[in-house]
Amino acid sequence: MRRAGLGALALAVLIAGCRPAGPPPTAAPPGGLPGREPVVRVGIAVDTTAVEVGSGAAYRITTTRGDEVVRARAGDRWTFSADGAGRLTGVNAAGRRVGPVDGPLRVDAEGNGGVMIAGKAYRGGALLRAAGPGRITAINVLELEAYLLGVVPMEIGPRPAAEIEAVKAQAVAARTYAIGHLGSRESRGFDFYASTADQVYGGAGSEDPVVTRAVQETRGEIVTYDGLPILAYYHSTCGGRTAAIEEVWRRAPVPYLKSVSDRIEGTKDRYYCDISNRFRWSVEWSGEALREILARTLNSRANGDVRAIRSIAVTGWSRSGRARALRIEADGRTHTIPGDSIRWVLRPEPNQILNSTLFVLDAEDDGGEVSELLARGGGWGHGIGMCQMGAIGRARAGQDYRRILTTYYRDTEIVRLY
Repeated sequence: MRRAGLGALALAVLIAGCRPAGPPPTAAPPGGLPGREPVVRVGIAVDTTAVEVGSGAAYRITTTRGDEVVRARAGDRWTFSADGAGRLTGVNAAGRRVGPVDGPLRVDAEGNGGVMIAGKAYRGGALLRAAGPGRITAINVLELEAYLLGVVPMEIGPRPAAEIEAVKAQAVAARTYAIGHLGSRESRGFDFYASTADQVYGGAGSEDPVVTRAVQETRGEIVTYDGLPILAYYHSTCGGRTAAIEEVWRRAPVPYLKSVSDRIEGTKDRYYCDISNRFRWSVEWSGEALREILARTLNSRANGDVRAIRSIAVTGWSRSGRARALRIEADGRTHTIPGDSIRWVLRPEPNQILNSTLFVLDAEDDGGEVSELLARGGGWGHGIGMCQMGAIGRARAGQDYRRILTTYYRDTEIVRLY
């Protein structure tokens, strides 16, 4: 999704970002804000047919009542599945079987050995539970700060120690998102997905020493508005100005998610995020390529192939310069695509969404049909909340993480919960 200097791990630039889902603008988890570090549950392998678990240390698999089901040596792997009644059965490489047994089942390693789930290492333990007839879910159970060690590198990528203030800002934003979403997936038996549905979580293998220091030095800190955790949206590159939430999604205005300039003070044309390789960009489509893309992305709107595109134009721009809607006239039908949805329709390639909605279009007309289209734009991501490349530019300029956060999230306060 993003490269912009954020590293190959940082594929989730749109993460907390590209979905308008979530609680109201100010919301606390059930039971209120925690006064000490919470234990979180992360869905790793969700609603699948089978899942393999293990550990680099000796470990036990028990029922939630404490009854032992398996005692395993370091390196042993067990594969579990669920039957039609939701009971769990396991088998190891030697063919030994256990179960069926009523779940859920816990996987706990000796010492700080951590667990393996579907071939990846995670801190803490695991929980196996039926997800329906013949389906199983594996959940990583660990403390919140340990969870952040595997989240922040996936969101901002490996950064040098000189940019740690940007990493701290990312850590606080990620922690704020987590605190505000505790229990939000309770029907699934966990708190967060390990994907862009919540925050991308890479487990122990993604940890980075600068991130570890940033998480430790901001321990327990979140961003609040009116005493409650904010919706801590963030994105890669704003292109010069962030967007208010209502510009991008069909959401009511949020007091702290306003449009913010990323211009460097005292300059006319320099911006903190202009270090990004997506600060400015362009995309071209031939008429044929555009028809092929729109035939895929308009889906049921197009009713099959797109044969003739009569016009394609932005119908207006928001205060931050983003396209409010895209109007496409093709095959006698008019399609109006609102806000951020434009990025999923006007794709550069079938498997790639448009960088942002901060763009202008130039269309060539040949006999009443669009024969070529050029988009010239800036930024990467939805544009709401913290600009990650802007945060990096601000850190390079000497701003600390508190200033960075309160710049992008206006009228907010940073508080320590534990």
